[in-house]
Amino acid sequence: MSTVLDIVEKTVQSYPDKTAVVDPKESRSWQEVYEESQRIAEVILQRVGCKTSGYPVAVFSEKKVALLTSILGINFAGGFYVYINPEQPVERIRKILEVLEPKLMLVDDELEDIWNRCDESVDKMLFSEVIKAHPSCEKINAIRPHINRDTPMYGVFTSGSTGTPKCIVISHGAALDFIGHFTERFSFSYEDVIGNQAPFDFDVSIKDIVTAYMTGATLVLIPREYFSTPPRLLDYLCEHHVTSLTWAVSALCLISGLKGFSYRVPTEIQRVMFSGEVMPLKQLHIWQAHLPKTTFVNLYGPSEITCNCTYYVLPKEELPEAALPLGQAFSGRQVFLLDEHGQRVTTKNTPGEICVTGESLATGYYHNEAQTAAHFVLYKDETGEMQRMYKTGDMAMYKEDGELYFCGRKDFQIKHMGHRIELEEVERGIGAISGVERSICSYDSKRQRITAYYTGSVEKKALHLCLKEKLPVYMVPNRFCHVKEFVLNKNGKVDRSRLEQLEEVL
Repeated sequence: MSTVLDIVEKTVQSYPDKTAVVDPKESRSWQEVYEESQRIAEVILQRVGCKTSGYPVAVFSEKKVALLTSILGINFAGGFYVYINPEQPVERIRKILEVLEPKLMLVDDELEDIWNRCDESVDKMLFSEVIKAHPSCEKINAIRPHINRDTPMYGVFTSGSTGTPKCIVISHGAALDFIGHFTERFSFSYEDVIGNQAPFDFDVSIKDIVTAYMTGATLVLIPREYFSTPPRLLDYLCEHHVTSLTWAVSALCLISGLKGFSYRVPTEIQRVMFSGEVMPLKQLHIWQAHLPKTTFVNLYGPSEITCNCTYYVLPKEELPEAALPLGQAFSGRQVFLLDEHGQRVTTKNTPGEICVTGESLATGYYHNEAQTAAHFVLYKDETGEMQRMYKTGDMAMYKEDGELYFCGRKDFQIKHMGHRIELEEVERGIGAISGVERSICSYDSKRQRITAYYTGSVEKKALHLCLKEKLPVYMVPNRFCHVKEFVLNKNGKVDRSRLEQLEEVL
């Protein structure tokens, strides 16, 4: 199997009538997904006139069944898809389009008016135009020989240091290699029901989408608004018999933090995986207490290496109040630390930058050769061979137990009172205190002030006194903000840019 198209066709042959995808309004079988994606592919090829593969097509839609068939149709047409989330600001959408220069926009009919306010210059087709077409498949058959392992499959945008977003491009082969290891390691099968939380412009969604493609599992699409009402969300998970969650940490914390399990427990869930942020152990313990037979996994990895490069399967017993290890590398990957001089770091308690070689590195940043060259570099390994390597910008260290632990971003490291401090370490110290549910810290370099934002029941004064006993004085925040709740960004992570706007507890 060299492309995602190959595995989809195999799944269609094996499970044609099995439900492939569900949203709150409708569903499709694997045969129906295949036929609909074929119609979409043929219409795309008629419109763009491309005879070679690897061109971008963007999609503007809410999360729904038609979105899945659209992105698969783009792949069958030889293109790579980029999902544009309608919740994003108009200005950022315009910047994305400037970088991407898509051949075509597929637009949800219900969002046509919103899209027209974003851009009217890109060639556009509505879902209703592409889904109801009757293809001859002539153009699909003609483009298929040009689609191979190296053909781009999807692109996801990330922030750029210059203010211009960067598009990370992942090939068919990179996605297949990683998901092959992922599904095998965690024993996914056609019997699984995957509860999809991640938006399709966040690469966590690939673990849901391509796992379903590869195994024949059912993909249950969960609208974002369900996460504001835990009972509604839990009912949805239970009604669809969801067995697997690969969610952002903040999404999991919404259920445990708002005491959702006192309403209903989704007992059929077999695995819970999380990534993107540090999981507060108090919230993790709530999940483990209510789902004692469930496997919990801490995943790590940036989008540039295709989803994840390490995993840590949590023990069944409750962990002490400490950070979670990053765990071991997935098959096909090599994960190691380098110091500022490019030398390997193996000494315990010595931080280094996490670097990754091996399978599934991104093709690079679309239309951005300079940034690609800066982050994807050649590295001489211990055998003397040159390998392509991605420098993550994340810092980690090996501790006394021999495990690898995340210790912050290069850009989250601050210099305060003459000391170098990782804000994540301060956050962990706050999170370990009784009465704190979640904490996020920021640093004002002009005022030389650390501010701690937190949710929970503990009073500011008590929190301050407790921290003075746990942290060195230079790490104790100068200001505490007891807030009602955190605002999440489109990927389900805490939006650090809106901390100062949060409503405080009076």
